[in-house]
Amino acid sequence: MTRHTRREYLYGIGATGMAVASLAPTTEPGLLGWDRPDDAIVHSDDRPSWIVSVEGDDADERADNLSALRDWVASANNRELIPEREHEGSGVATIISSPSDIGARNRERWLGDGLQSLSYIDSIELNRSVSLADPLTPESSSAWSSPGPMQSLLLSTFADGSPGSSGVAFDSDMDGGEMTNAREATSATATDLTLPDTSSVTVAVVDTGVSANGYLEDDSGNTRLLDSSTNFVEDGDPSGVGETRDGNGHGDWVAACYAANTDDRLRGFLPEANVLACKALSDAGSGSLSDIAAAIRHAADEGADLINLSLGSPQFSQSIEDALSYAVKQGSIPVAANGNDRQATRWLAFPASSENAIAVGSTTVDPPEDARSAYYSNVGPHNGYTDLSEGATAGAEPDVGAPGCKLESASGDTLTGTSMAGPVAGGVIGLYVADTGTTDLETVRDELTATAEPIPNAASEEIGAGMPNAENLLSGTEPDEPQEDAVTTEAASRGAAYDFLSGSRYTRLIANF
Repeated sequence: MTRHTRREYLYGIGATGMAVASLAPTTEPGLLGWDRPDDAIVHSDDRPSWIVSVEGDDADERADNLSALRDWVASANNRELIPEREHEGSGVATIISSPSDIGARNRERWLGDGLQSLSYIDSIELNRSVSLADPLTPESSSAWSSPGPMQSLLLSTFADGSPGSSGVAFDSDMDGGEMTNAREATSATATDLTLPDTSSVTVAVVDTGVSANGYLEDDSGNTRLLDSSTNFVEDGDPSGVGETRDGNGHGDWVAACYAANTDDRLRGFLPEANVLACKALSDAGSGSLSDIAAAIRHAADEGADLINLSLGSPQFSQSIEDALSYAVKQGSIPVAANGNDRQATRWLAFPASSENAIAVGSTTVDPPEDARSAYYSNVGPHNGYTDLSEGATAGAEPDVGAPGCKLESASGDTLTGTSMAGPVAGGVIGLYVADTGTTDLETVRDELTATAEPIPNAASEEIGAGMPNAENLLSGTEPDEPQEDAVTTEAASRGAAYDFLSGSRYTRLIANF
């Protein structure tokens, strides 16, 4: 089976990003009215907030255009600019304004009115709420959604496979484990290799916060939670170790997976690493696009080597995409969870579907030869339209799959989800960064996928190139056979069905026409 990269899909059909001065109101505008989505962030006087990106090939031009945007905001009493969300380095600001001033209705678009019509504006996106990739309680659901009658007919007529559940892990297949089991599965233990000193590595956790727990202290009792940790949920973006306390537990779990300095049973992958807490989600687990984008940019500006994003949405976000692109240019490696909604939305959540992130699916806590893809873990290749990305995510697939089922960390919680698999894969990447100093995203992606061990029970559409293997990655050793050659007949059939259902077959036909 040939695994086509997302770039091949994009270049093959000539897909492009959003147009200049594009407007993403996340709902269809009417002639005179505009229906505000339920997840829109709304301020006083029923005014939404909007994330605005200005044109500019260099810092000076972006600064001039941001100044013009400030003047536009100041020219009317019902407009506001949120000072903490202005970022000159990437030419982005968040403003509060009415839809008519923005030009969200078709009337303004046709007449060339509103902010969207101004020549220095690159894109505008409605600020809305998204959430973490919720950790699952496996006992609550083990359903497997079969294709509907029409899809079944199409699959039986045209496809090379069917989405059967053989080899997929449900609750009864999830034995769970501790961090030591996850490190063993990914060959990231002292038995497998000489572990590098990870004190040079900084991991940014964009999540519900990180508390200054004892397991984040070094051997001298000093916290490795950085003073530049910031709470983007609170007004004014307060910074400091005490400002990012996690009242949810999700962010603490992620930080512990990466950096817990404990006994071997619950030790993290990078026990000497520094942690930059970026609290962009509330304790309830939700946050705005503007806050998340600001957290990503902050992590990059602070020199984070890895940026963990165990969060996502079935809908594409241009502002998050721009923030990820900025971070990658600054030398950060974003790692994103695939999402936990295979049985409904199916395709990779965003930002895992971004080319500017490492996408991680979830498996059982087993070595690769025995591991299974989790029933909830979202898959590829993305069709590029159900997420309203206008083709920007077409062909997106997982890069790797990692243990994420019933996994206990030093935070004290045992959680399940792609939120857990992401940090496991990120931990392996962190060892590579510590050993080589390399933080170029594409170099890391190429090395990570080339050295991953195949997972025969899973399709590449589920787990990409296989399970990260630290021993292979640090030594540059490739497995005896790649994922596509090791896959079982059942898993290959499931992958072929996903490929067909996404429309990827027709994308390739168009590309080769």
